[in-house]
Amino acid sequence: MKAIKNIWKIICYPLLYLGVQFVVSVIYAIIYFFGVGIKIGIESAMSGEIIDINDANKLTESIIMDMNIMLSVIISVVVTVIIIFFIFRKEWIKEKFWGFGKLKISPMVLCLFFGAAANILTICILAIFGVADEPSVLDDLIGSNIILDFLAIALLGPILEEIIFRGIVLKRLNKMTGRNVAIILQALIFGFIHLNFLQGIYAFFLAVFIGYIYLWFDSVWYAIIVHVAYNGTNLFLMYALGDSEVDLFYFLIISAAVFIISMACMVALADRKEKEDAKMKINDDDEIYY
Repeated sequence: MKAIKNIWKIICYPLLYLGVQFVVSVIYAIIYFFGVGIKIGIESAMSGEIIDINDANKLTESIIMDMNIMLSVIISVVVTVIIIFFIFRKEWIKEKFWGFGKLKISPMVLCLFFGAAANILTICILAIFGVADEPSVLDDLIGSNIILDFLAIALLGPILEEIIFRGIVLKRLNKMTGRNVAIILQALIFGFIHLNFLQGIYAFFLAVFIGYIYLWFDSVWYAIIVHVAYNGTNLFLMYALGDSEVDLFYFLIISAAVFIISMACMVALADRKEKEDAKMKINDDDEIYY
């Protein structure tokens, strides 16, 4: 029973996240279509014209394309935070899930570079091997409103996901299993919730790197920065480049170099932080003994 309880404590947050997204999306779509249906009905009644079935199908497709699903994503993030706050707030306070910690300039800048480079490197590798994401309605709807796209994809989504998957899931798994196993398990869960095989693969590898960064610096802030930089870079490239052709070789070389250098620097900073923390612990123990 204890094992089941611990497993539930880990998976309940990702399940809540997925469940709220699904429910909010369905309600949002129903309300949107209902509103549009009323509008079309009124216009049809006033004009006295009956909509042809073929025109109705085209109209439905047009409505779907006009419906900005990013608004439902933003709403689902807000609803998830509210539910977690009211239901699990005592647990959050007790276990200090937020774990934001203090921000330092050096690792913060490195996280920005690392997240951006990781995204460009992912795009280059997929393009070189001729692999593309499966087309989805969500991809078609991106681009209708840059502000909503930014809020949903590059800001609010990454913040909530990092709080859940690194600040809660990884922190609990780390206490239960140890660092390396915990990082792999939380990465598998993170990849699975994307519900897309290809996206799940590179989400898994991204989660592994972010997991180490989170545990190295003991702050979810740095995990958020990496995730925001990753998603933000993808969104920026979509708006800036569109269907333009670029020289993948130079993008691959530069992004790989930035990726490796920024990661190496973070490893060095993490090693230095670990030594400083160990030294402070020894000094504290000596003072207590004295």
